[in-house]
Amino acid sequence: MPQSLPVLTHHYVSRLPNPIAVNPEIFEEQLRDISAAGFRGISLDEAADFLARGRPLPGRSCLITFDDGYLDNATYAWPLLEAHGHAGVIFAVTARLEEGPVRPTLGDVRAGHAAEADLPGVDAPFQVNELGLEERRDLFLTWDEARAMEASGVMRLEPHGHTHASVFHKPQFHTFFKPRKKKRTFDAIEGETRDGRPVWGLPRFAEAPALAARAFIPSDELYGLALREVPQDDREALAFFADPANETRLMAKVLAVPKDRWGTLESEPQYEERVRRDLESSIQAIQKNCGRSPRTLAWPWGAYSDTARRLARELGIEVFFCTTAGANPAGSAGHVHRFKARPKAGFWLRSRLTIYSRPWLAGLYGRLRA
Repeated sequence: MPQSLPVLTHHYVSRLPNPIAVNPEIFEEQLRDISAAGFRGISLDEAADFLARGRPLPGRSCLITFDDGYLDNATYAWPLLEAHGHAGVIFAVTARLEEGPVRPTLGDVRAGHAAEADLPGVDAPFQVNELGLEERRDLFLTWDEARAMEASGVMRLEPHGHTHASVFHKPQFHTFFKPRKKKRTFDAIEGETRDGRPVWGLPRFAEAPALAARAFIPSDELYGLALREVPQDDREALAFFADPANETRLMAKVLAVPKDRWGTLESEPQYEERVRRDLESSIQAIQKNCGRSPRTLAWPWGAYSDTARRLARELGIEVFFCTTAGANPAGSAGHVHRFKARPKAGFWLRSRLTIYSRPWLAGLYGRLRA
């Protein structure tokens, strides 16, 4: 009977309500339920051999993945996967991982080696900055934690790009860069800063995932206009944009600049060099810190171009994970479908694994969900 490998995508395993978070108690319920139904979260090597070379899998196999590299993947997910006999893979944004200690996990608490109060604050990522604005500041894994998880045989670390940034994509905008609440961790746009600081008043042009699209590069004329018209001190910029009349005047001045002077589109060679640099940085970080060459990659936001995939293959990547739902038959390494984890009862996950393990049903269900 033809096989399809169900691949499940998580981001946060956290008690903070979030559409892409699963509470640790629900996560454990799901693991317990799929174990009872005979499903097993297999290793990345087993999955890659099936997806790239068609090597058969044991019945009721699935692959459990986590994107970005948040610390809660170690705090909660790692010990729970280990307790229930499953493996997993973390696709990490490598620029976010730094050197540091291995912090206590839920496993340490259950073993009596740490108290609940000793766990890192992964459930409370929002902080108020000096301007009184709320910002999301997630905690990420350290390289020591990545190595400890790999040594356990439970978790594997693979690349998710180096920066997870966006780029300006085309000369269209409706607002400006201004001090504001930061609701998402990955909201950086290449080109929004100069000398490491945001340029308040720069048009916030339409954006796209950095690895998937050529960048629109704003002109020095627009940068100069923003620096001249808008205070660059954070508090003064916040006060400037609090007055709608100031933004109206700024909009009029930008629109008075002919559109052909707003900027230029990155050349194809420039795009290739930028993508190669990001992919190389991510792959080399794992080679240096984990002592092996990665075989797989999860595209940030699931977005890529033929050029990006060709460059990744040249760098040794053979399996590519995306964010669309569907079937994953043997040999489908070029575009591996994944479905999103939900904070729902174990029966929900068991039913989805059953659907996505059947090629014809997974394809049909994936198209209906698209």
